[in-house]
Amino acid sequence: MAKSFSAPLERTARLLDLVPYINSHQGIALKDLAAVFDVSNAQMINDLTTLWMCGLPGYTPLELMELDFESGYVNISNAPTLSKPRSVTFDEGVSLVLGLELLRSSISSDRADLLEKVDSLAFRLSSIINLPSVFSVTTTVNQKIFGAIAEALASQSGLEIQYHSLYRDEITQRKIFPIEALDVDGVQYLSAYCYEASDFRQFKIERIQSAGVIQIERRVTHSVTQSQGISSVIKVLKPSRELAERFNLTDATVGSEFGYDTFSQQWLERSVLAAGGAAALLSPPEIRASIAQMAQSMLDRYKAE
Repeated sequence: MAKSFSAPLERTARLLDLVPYINSHQGIALKDLAAVFDVSNAQMINDLTTLWMCGLPGYTPLELMELDFESGYVNISNAPTLSKPRSVTFDEGVSLVLGLELLRSSISSDRADLLEKVDSLAFRLSSIINLPSVFSVTTTVNQKIFGAIAEALASQSGLEIQYHSLYRDEITQRKIFPIEALDVDGVQYLSAYCYEASDFRQFKIERIQSAGVIQIERRVTHSVTQSQGISSVIKVLKPSRELAERFNLTDATVGSEFGYDTFSQQWLERSVLAAGGAAALLSPPEIRASIAQMAQSMLDRYKAE
C-alpha cells in the first residue's frame, strides 16, 4: 500500500533520489513514479512541488529546476545544466572542510576506514581551494565523556561527573545513576538519578566536564518523570515579550496569574529576578522569601557604595 505520509528524513532521502531517477526516465507517468517510490499520487505531487524550489546556488528562476508534471507525465527540462559539476568557492570550501573536521572529531578512533575517507576528502577540498593552513575543530563534548555515558548505560553502572551549573555558576562533583540520553531540539541531555540531590535530574551533556564509570548502589526503580517538581504561581505586573517567551505564555495581561512547574529552584529564582519587575512570585512562600532576600542583598550593595 502506498504511503500517504513520510517522515522528514525519509522524504529528504526520496527527494535526493527523485532527481537522477526522473532525469533517466524523462516523461514517466506520475502514477508510475509514485508507484516506484511507494507513495501516493498526492505525496508525489507534494515532493515534485518541493523540488520546484530547488536548484543551484543563486536560486533565481534561472537556477531552479524546470519541472513539468501538470500533464500527468514528469520531465526535467534543464537536467543537463543541473548535472554539470560546479566549482567550489573558497568560502564554500572552508565550510565543507570545517564540517568534515567536526564530523571527524565525532567518529570513534576504531573506525579507521571512516577517518581515512574523511581525511582524504578534506585534503582534496583543501587542495582545490588552496587552503593555506591546516586547522581543526572539535565538538563541545569530549568523546571520552560520550564513551563513559554509553558504557554506564549499557552496564547499568553509575557515573561520577564534574558538572558546570549555570544557575549557580559553579562546578560540582556528583554521583549519578544514568537512565537515558535524550536529544531535545538538538541539545543533548542525560536523565539520571542524582545521589547528592536525592532526586532525578536532567544534565546538559555539554556541561559535563568529566565523567567516569563507577559501581554504585542502585536506587532507581521508576521513571524520571516521577521526580517531584516545584509548582509555583506567578503574577504578571508588566507584560513583555521576554516574560511570555520565558514562561511560555500565550496571554499575559496586567494582573493575570498563572501556574508554572519546574524542577529547579535556582532557575525559578533567577527567572523572576530577570523579569525586572514584570512578574512577582506569589507561591511557594519559601522561594518568594528567598527571592526577596536576594533582591535585598543586591540593594544593600548599592547602598554600601
